Amino acid sequence: MYEILRQRMEQESMQYVSIDLFSGPGGLCTGFKWAGILPLIAVEWTDTTVQTYAHSHNAQVFALNEYIDENNQVLNEDYLQSFLIPTDQTILIHGDINLVSNELIRNLLLYRYGIDSENENVDVVSGGAPCESFSLAGQRAIGDERDDLFSNIIRIARAVKTKMILFENVKGLLSKRKDGVAGGMYRYICNRFEEEMNGLSYILATREQSKVLLKACDYGVPQARERVFLVAIRNDFNDYVKFSYPEKKYGPGRKYPYITVEEAISDLPQVNSGEEVTLYTPVENYISDNQRKYLEIMRGRQNINNMNILAPEFLINNNLYSDHSISSHKGPGHIRRKLELIQIIPINESMKSTFERLTMEGTIENYRHLFPKKIYAARNRRLKLNEPSFTVTSHCLDEMLHPTLNRSITPREAARLQSFPDWYQFQGPYVQFHGDRTQDRYEQIGDAIPPLLAYSLGEEIKNTLDLI
Repeated sequence: MYEILRQRMEQESMQYVSIDLFSGPGGLCTGFKWAGILPLIAVEWTDTTVQTYAHSHNAQVFALNEYIDENNQVLNEDYLQSFLIPTDQTILIHGDINLVSNELIRNLLLYRYGIDSENENVDVVSGGAPCESFSLAGQRAIGDERDDLFSNIIRIARAVKTKMILFENVKGLLSKRKDGVAGGMYRYICNRFEEEMNGLSYILATREQSKVLLKACDYGVPQARERVFLVAIRNDFNDYVKFSYPEKKYGPGRKYPYITVEEAISDLPQVNSGEEVTLYTPVENYISDNQRKYLEIMRGRQNINNMNILAPEFLINNNLYSDHSISSHKGPGHIRRKLELIQIIPINESMKSTFERLTMEGTIENYRHLFPKKIYAARNRRLKLNEPSFTVTSHCLDEMLHPTLNRSITPREAARLQSFPDWYQFQGPYVQFHGDRTQDRYEQIGDAIPPLLAYSLGEEIKNTLDLI
């Protein structure tokens, strides 16, 4: 490892290094950094998501299409050489992971960071392949080409002989059919992780569904989001090293109560539909000790229990963040009909429950013109102040209403519910047609891994690596 990288790790209390595949806007990266794991290489293909990651983590972007074409033929060798200079800066490969060769990864590690993967292995390779084909809300088509994107995680992990692998995906993965068998896809993926090739294999910490399915609110995230996390350890360490999934510290009967929606967002400046606020008044009186701790993490004010949460110096030095600034806090502009619909949805209710109540009261015809023809249960639901939010998805703009104000949530409110800190620099349009390759801020936030959940996993991964 080059001295320049070693010095940065010492200054920032980083003990281990990782490769961050399918990185999204950087939720996993953020949590891993809080735990002391520094991502050196990331891979992401969506333009605006790449911009968010780069702006928030000071990453250098490597445009894959400037180096190779779609047939993996080299276009410009000099372009690559310009990135093979010793540095401590994370590199973000912008392009299709299927075209990211093992050789490219190994060269970046060796010449950029001084890490020879034969002798000084990367500690963790992580990734959450696109989940659309596994999601319960999606088509769940059999044989979807996205089903095998996860194999790139295994391929690159083997190429660098990483010590550990972390794989993330949606709950629907557990039940998706393969070869006509319910749950077959989950078993297929588990088997692929444990395949032996040239004497190298990875052993899963567990396949038990009750253990690999984690609920974000159990780990300090103000959101009842469930995701699958598989952890694998290289076979030559497995005999004497074990990984334990993180302890559930939040919830009834545990060390702390759940973080609620009110604790997570009530301090943010109130904005109406179409309004934007960029200045923040620091909170002096907290609702609870739970809120105080959570907001200290969100504002990046001070380290907590060796958790390195301070806002990055490069953002502060470039006047991109201060204790009085807030970004992406803009009330979505709604058309008149949508505003009128939101106004008749009471606190703690949803579009569906409001429709049903008005129908029972016999007054629905007075308001029927405001409702869509098909009433979706997931759409236009008010958040409840006194409990964690329901899952923040890539459709959260259409699904989540502010608990008391007559509008959908802002990107910053969505980010708070995901546990993204306020210094995070979300890029791209506020709203874009869903399905467009240009992901808007809501979609980026909804697709991400909650940083505080990633932190809890990172802590346990670090504890395991300490024994290797």
